[in-house]
Amino acid sequence: MKSERRKVDALTQIADYLDGLPQIAEEKRKSDFEKAYTFYAEQSYRKAIKAFESCFVPEVTLSERTALGILIGNCFARLGELDEAEQHYKQAEDLAREAKDLEGLSAVLGNMGLVYRTKGALDQALEHHQQALGIDREIGNKVGEANALGNIGNLYFIRGELDQSLEQHEEALRIHREMESKEGEAADLGNMGLAYRTKGDLDQALQHHQQALRIHRETGNKIGEANQLGNMGSVYFIRDELDQSLEHYQQALRIHREIGSKVGEGNQLGNIGNLYLIRGELDQALEYFQQALEIFEEIGAKPAIEKTKQNIQKLHEAQAKAE
Repeated sequence: MKSERRKVDALTQIADYLDGLPQIAEEKRKSDFEKAYTFYAEQSYRKAIKAFESCFVPEVTLSERTALGILIGNCFARLGELDEAEQHYKQAEDLAREAKDLEGLSAVLGNMGLVYRTKGALDQALEHHQQALGIDREIGNKVGEANALGNIGNLYFIRGELDQSLEQHEEALRIHREMESKEGEAADLGNMGLAYRTKGDLDQALQHHQQALRIHRETGNKIGEANQLGNMGSVYFIRDELDQSLEHYQQALRIHREIGSKVGEGNQLGNIGNLYLIRGELDQALEYFQQALEIFEEIGAKPAIEKTKQNIQKLHEAQAKAE
């Protein structure tokens, strides 16, 4: 379940690449691009695709075609239409190579890696992220280098290669700290916390999640704050410190509700349900599982729906034994 969630989460990390599109001198072309990008920013991806396609006029340079192809691929990726996204990314890759646009090539390879990760093609994902990493190092793109290292670390985590994962995230963390990138630093710390938790090193896991939480609170990143509170709740749950666990899950749930994160809300409701189930407070557990199921059905999260139904079945079996 965790690895499935991380594969889906990959699509939130897709990078934009604009080349010089926002600085187009010709008024009509600039206006057309700005209209398309407004649709994109508003997450109206179907409208954005059509609008970006209309920007392919004879005056468009190879690098601009690369950037437009990446943006169209991003639209399809965020719509969950991964085969279409892959097709547009491959076309953008060819254009970037023809234009010798290394920055664009790195961006499209990284995005292809995220799509392959989402599809479960982990070897292909790793190959693309490693290619992106090599290019970023060649051109001195520190942001891209750190992002690629983080993506590689996430792949190793999914594959269960935890020492390799930690090594990549530590290198990404060093770069983000050099650049004073607080959000990058927090992401690396959170990912390292997950790896340490999976290794069973719960003290290190808690320490890394606490550091990430502190940074997210400093920068006002509410989704990051909620995610780290949830991660800490899970560490306390494993340590059988259930009061501490419940407190952190409830804080995370409150933030997810404030910001309207349905996935986060559903996950925390499920976590709280599991905690009450372990405590033997079955009526409370059922209430939280049912709330979680309602949310997951609303957003169509099929793996989460199935998992929640299994938890409810487990609860009914516990009730039957108790009678």
